[in-house]
Amino acid sequence: MRTKDFIYYDSSAVLLAVTTQVAQADEVATQTPSVTEGNQCQPATGAEIFGGEASLPVTPSSTVSAPAATSEVAKASAPAVSTSPASQNSEAATATASTSVANSTVAVASTSVTSSVVSSESATASTSATSSEMSNSTVATPAKLTNSTDVPSPTLKVQPKTFIDVSSHNGEISVDDYRALARQGVGGVVVKLTEDTWYNNPKAPSQVRNAQIAGLQVSTYHFSRYTTEELARAEARFYIQAAQNLNLPKSTVMVNDFEDSKMLPNINRNTQAWVNEMHKHGYNNLMFYTSASWLDENNLGYRGPVSTSQFGIENFWVAQYPSSTLTATSAKNMRYNAKTGAWQFSATSNLLPGKHVFDHSVDYTGRFTANASAEVDVTQGNLSGTISIVNNNPTVGSFDVVISNVKAPNGVETVSVPIWSEINGQDDIIWYKATRQADGSYRVTIKATDHKNSLGNYRADAYIVDDSNKRFYITEKVVEVTQTRPSASLVIENNADLGTFDAVIRNIVAPNGVMEVLVPSWSLVNRQDDLVWHKASHQSDGCYRVTIKTSEHKNSLGNYRADVYIVDNANQRHYVTETIVDVKHNKPVGAISVVNNNKDTGTFDVIISDVYSSKGVRTVQVPIWSEKDGQDDIRWYEATRQANGTYTVNVQATSHKNSIGLYNIHLYYILNDGSRVGVGGTTTTVEFRNAKTKTQTYITNVNSEAGSFYSSS
Repeated sequence: MRTKDFIYYDSSAVLLAVTTQVAQADEVATQTPSVTEGNQCQPATGAEIFGGEASLPVTPSSTVSAPAATSEVAKASAPAVSTSPASQNSEAATATASTSVANSTVAVASTSVTSSVVSSESATASTSATSSEMSNSTVATPAKLTNSTDVPSPTLKVQPKTFIDVSSHNGEISVDDYRALARQGVGGVVVKLTEDTWYNNPKAPSQVRNAQIAGLQVSTYHFSRYTTEELARAEARFYIQAAQNLNLPKSTVMVNDFEDSKMLPNINRNTQAWVNEMHKHGYNNLMFYTSASWLDENNLGYRGPVSTSQFGIENFWVAQYPSSTLTATSAKNMRYNAKTGAWQFSATSNLLPGKHVFDHSVDYTGRFTANASAEVDVTQGNLSGTISIVNNNPTVGSFDVVISNVKAPNGVETVSVPIWSEINGQDDIIWYKATRQADGSYRVTIKATDHKNSLGNYRADAYIVDDSNKRFYITEKVVEVTQTRPSASLVIENNADLGTFDAVIRNIVAPNGVMEVLVPSWSLVNRQDDLVWHKASHQSDGCYRVTIKTSEHKNSLGNYRADVYIVDNANQRHYVTETIVDVKHNKPVGAISVVNNNKDTGTFDVIISDVYSSKGVRTVQVPIWSEKDGQDDIRWYEATRQANGTYTVNVQATSHKNSIGLYNIHLYYILNDGSRVGVGGTTTTVEFRNAKTKTQTYITNVNSEAGSFYSSS
């Protein structure tokens, strides 16, 4: 949160102290170059400096001429500057200056201006008052005193306890720290949970828990950035999720912290969308934190953009800092913004010397402190704990471990639950950190998939780590884990001594559905050196099928093993069944394919794949001829072996008398024993658009004496 509106009045004279101090930035390195939350301030305008009609000796015709607002961070590296001090009230900064108000001049007893370096964690800070504030403060007549938020209700009773707010900027706050704060009259803490829709305070869990143990009332806040209704709703949902993650009840005070100037356009409409979304999810104890200068009813003499009537002025927590040295007692007596729910009077309260300073606030309505209680650590007591098993789910092989009635002499910091199956000792042991529940118990979910899919007996132990970081064994329990595994049948088809077979998977039963079916297969000759994981294809009849070729397994023959695994919709892989198949390959085999058939040039390529013979293959031969005129254009090609194990031949019609039409392609192997064996054949159609057809030439009328002849076609 930021410091804002720094003003102070003396009972006998107008004592003015103006500051543009900037404390350190919040923990968030913002994603946009906008103002980052964390004890920063809005620059004061003229109306803020004078603080309302109560301090202005004006006539009905007078107006306030606001000086131009200056940026408190324009020169972040500049040293602090102050005028010569004079002896004044200790809670007011001191210096001498004068300020012009319309046509009259008000002598200002003291003025000081202080600048401090902005933390590097803050991308930027607000450099000026908003345009609407500037225009309003320039022309507005100071508000009537009866409209000032400083006028308390006749029944106002300032709460005896104050409260602070914290973020990760405050770091770890121990139980003892909170106890020390409580001894100084602090009854509540407002913990930052979230910002925008992407940031969660990493310190929030411990800051909340330790405050609860110390007996402080815990409220929370969200630092808003929304500029549209949809973004406002999204931020509300993000905030709610963080509160739910900490098991905070819906009755918790939930604060909307809006102070980013980019939010000013349509701020009331957008904030109403935020409120509606919070109400939709059952969160009704809402408050709003902002600067007094943003409210349309304040003590500054002009109206800000935020409608207090729309959201209820009693639901606002207002930041305004009369003096950097103001004490809680003095703040309670001053009763600034007493129509609102609370007033943040300081951003630099040194409540824990040697540690980070705190934002400090007065509670007018009890919303932030009424539920503070005497410190009770429910986890302190004789060492104890009860372990129980719930939600034992055989479908997915999971169960929950719940540890309740947990106590330790020094309180409980964490609960650890080591879990392992009893099948192979502790080879699958995992130490889990249990999550604290709203009822004070601790819970952790165990899945067999995290323990090598082991079934049978599991052992669960419970250990307590106390606040002094000592670990104690509490108790244990054994639970039987079962799981309804997927099932299916596997049959082998089309095993015809050709070095291939089909694995067909039918009758699948899978509780969590089927994402895919995998069939790892390998020959048993050299263990799994030719292992291939095949993905089976889903067929129209509901089965899954995959063809397995010896050519993909180093052409090994003999026994093959084929396993079946089902991957369910949770992406968990389950072994189902297996079989052994005897693979034979007595005949030479090979697959012929024709590619790159070019109708313009009359060319094509022949590719021979899956080349195999039990006697070994020395040479691959491919005789090719056109169907026209028998085999008058036959050519025996010797195929060239490629790096991938296939063999190729390039065929040109020009090598076959430019014949077109049907071509015959046969396949022969020269085996290692020198024999030649036919393997198979195919045909293809050839066109040769850019060539003449095959012709026959006849020679007649040969004259040997004259050396002449007649040629015809």
